[in-house]
Amino acid sequence: MSDIIKEEPVGNNSTFIKDNSIDFKKIDDPLIKDAHIPEHFDLKVSSENGLQLSKRNELRHAVGIVAARTLRYFSTNGEEFNVFRARRMAVWWFRHIYNSFNWWKAYVVNAEGERKEMPMLYIGERLGSETVQKDCEADIVLSAFENDRCLVDPESEGGVVVAVGYSERQKLFNSPDMYCVKAIVGNKYKDAGVNITHGITKNMKLMAEKVLKDKNKEINPQNIDDEIQKMKIVVLDRLRHKKLIETIEKLGAEVIRVKEDDLTPTFAVTKGEIDMIIGVGGVPEAVLSGIIVAQLGGEMTLRILPLEVAREERLLGKLKNWGLFRKNEVDILKNFKIVRPGTEKEGEIPWDRILTLNDLVKRNDNVFTASIIKETPWIKFTDGKVVPGMKINPESGDINVYVVRVAENRVEIVPILYKTHIGTLLSKYKDIKEVNGDAEVSLLVQLGKTYIEFGLFQEARDCIQKAKICKGISNDMLQRCNSVYEYISGLDFLTKKSLQTPKEIIEHFEKSGHLDEEDKEQLRPRRMVKRFYEYHGDKDYRNKLYEDALEHYNKALEYSPHELKLHRKVHTIQMRDIIEEYFDRIDKIYQGLNYKDPKTLEKCKLGVALEIFYDYKRQLNFSCRNPWLIFYRRTVLHGETPSYKLAVLIKLLKLHKKLNRASDEELSLFLNAEFGISKEEIGIVTAYRKKHETFHSVSELYFVKGLSLEGLSNLLFPSVRIESQNELEDSEIPLSISLVEAVERRYRNILEELKDGVKKEAQEHSYAVAEAYHYVGLALYDVGDDEGTKINYERATIKFQEIIDKFTGITPFNAQCRIGNLYEELALLYENEKVNYYNKAMDAYTYIIEERRSNIMFGYIRDLMAIRIWQTKERVNCIEKELQL
Repeated sequence: MSDIIKEEPVGNNSTFIKDNSIDFKKIDDPLIKDAHIPEHFDLKVSSENGLQLSKRNELRHAVGIVAARTLRYFSTNGEEFNVFRARRMAVWWFRHIYNSFNWWKAYVVNAEGERKEMPMLYIGERLGSETVQKDCEADIVLSAFENDRCLVDPESEGGVVVAVGYSERQKLFNSPDMYCVKAIVGNKYKDAGVNITHGITKNMKLMAEKVLKDKNKEINPQNIDDEIQKMKIVVLDRLRHKKLIETIEKLGAEVIRVKEDDLTPTFAVTKGEIDMIIGVGGVPEAVLSGIIVAQLGGEMTLRILPLEVAREERLLGKLKNWGLFRKNEVDILKNFKIVRPGTEKEGEIPWDRILTLNDLVKRNDNVFTASIIKETPWIKFTDGKVVPGMKINPESGDINVYVVRVAENRVEIVPILYKTHIGTLLSKYKDIKEVNGDAEVSLLVQLGKTYIEFGLFQEARDCIQKAKICKGISNDMLQRCNSVYEYISGLDFLTKKSLQTPKEIIEHFEKSGHLDEEDKEQLRPRRMVKRFYEYHGDKDYRNKLYEDALEHYNKALEYSPHELKLHRKVHTIQMRDIIEEYFDRIDKIYQGLNYKDPKTLEKCKLGVALEIFYDYKRQLNFSCRNPWLIFYRRTVLHGETPSYKLAVLIKLLKLHKKLNRASDEELSLFLNAEFGISKEEIGIVTAYRKKHETFHSVSELYFVKGLSLEGLSNLLFPSVRIESQNELEDSEIPLSISLVEAVERRYRNILEELKDGVKKEAQEHSYAVAEAYHYVGLALYDVGDDEGTKINYERATIKFQEIIDKFTGITPFNAQCRIGNLYEELALLYENEKVNYYNKAMDAYTYIIEERRSNIMFGYIRDLMAIRIWQTKERVNCIEKELQL
């Protein structure tokens, strides 16, 4: 069924042409000039509307460019840090490349990353254009680097590829990055009845019977055994598969153990070279296998698994355990419309469904792509030769990458030639050598920096050494050369020497640290040091060396003090016992309710969280300002959207300030109007306040005797109305600055492509970016990072102001209100600066209240915004009262 097109190695008689489908300037790549492909592989998009994914040259380049950029991370020391760095690089380039395509709006529906705690695009992330038609929306599924150990360990076998799949919208399976158990067979065993819920013995007998039937041979025990003994079965070499492997070997079949690469063997299944892939692996990789099988033929079945079951052979071996999802997993699955069996509604599926190929991949315009970074035995030309890995020519800077593309029921192996600026710079250097000292030095430094981007560290050092001995070099330029040289040495160290003693490597980057001050070289050595410490913290955490992990995370925070993700990692360690106990208790309650999810469970969540938090509080040492709210986010609010979390946390902030600042009369009105608290229970709260004077946290309401559970729930788990939707973040992962910056990049792309009449998308997207900064700012306040809080609130204000400056109408009007709201929140957060912030809030509200200003800024829309104007006037009255106190 498959048609594998053999392509000669780059440099033979093929006619290469420049591929204009990819714009390296648009993706912010200053070092690769252009791409060339054989002319007969040049795809042409027709004049018809729609995605036409199978006709898009540029989809090859997403994996091709990531492969070319991986050269910098090849190493010989076996250190996972270089895998971590390569993954971060891949995420950065994928985002930039996909956002540069203005012909689609793409959604990440599955991605391998969270399961391994490694960088990856976020599931649910949107990429590309906001202004395309519905028929130009697409799904993306990514697997990053298969068998990534080969990047850092020359002794590892199996090769390395980076793979991505595409389809029309809602045609690929959308799920969290979870484990699954899967079985894949080729056309030879189609309709044999292979099913992942059968035991391996039954499946192999069914396969043997199918072959015998097709050969018109008698189906008897001896013939079945003979056919089984001819079979080759691929299984991941894991402890959880020990019994599975033993059973296959006992039946007489050959087991091919693979370390990490259970995706690329799918090619061998479709060609009949192996008979089956079976066992536990990742869902994203399974979906990618599904695209290959859908295009080339075969069958597969799959079922998602709880994490604990997937990792433990004793649990995996019993089918009844496959549905034992923990409550936190249930919350995540629910966001993907995967629910408890028997409760599914329209558009939902039960988590015990055996998913077939049609569930994973709807057979429309699907494309699989993978670049060969290091050769893998599973991907071959038609003559049986293995497709070679990526190579670079140091003298020209040309990079040769092979990309495998599966589309329209065939396989193509496409050689791509990426031309870098190395050749251009070398040519320029020959022209100006010994003619202009300053120009020569500058060019050598630029050439050295280009070499390091592609892993040519020795060539880079040679360039800098030449620059240092150029005639007439200034002291400033000499210092820059020394710093760049240290940076290069640090990168080279990372790839060749052990990282167990980090002192030497840190010294290299710290000696080049002043490059960050002016950012002339755009090398950012401080960021490298931060990542190095963060990696060691992650490694220590996985090895349960918690004190060492804390030390490394705190060192990383010295280099990046406002990074929310790092603070989260610190809190994960400090709160690990109470978070674990919370979810253990919730699981038991959930099991006691027969896995049903009634409203009473919501109230239980708050009570359990408070009880655990205050049982442990005296024993634990927290480094944050407000440990309860951080614990509350991670437990009670687990699984909720960031928009909802933000609304709840702001309401709790206002409650905390009222408890400490308001008069009894004002507090009574507030508790009744905003939280629905009865007169009797308000009296209990005010009496407690008179006795204790100060509420250090809203959670101290837990100690108010006489306050009912319902009253406590109304106060600490309040009903809220979401003012604005934050589309940017998966509900399971707290927002990080890096994600906001990535989405800002996409927002700039949107502005570039906007036409009259389609401005709404840009306004809404910018609004969401502003709320993202708002979310981060409030989270950093609870951490205790005042500077980070103010920076992010300011960023949110600036983003709202951009909407006001660029557009007119309702969205800018609401943005002006949000600016006032932000300043009010800052006044609540910072008592000593509240007068300044309240004045700024009133200035912002003036543009809403004054009709003339409002009409000039937003257009004649006041009749539509009467309620909002009234609310704004009420806010100003409240502020004036506050300022008079």
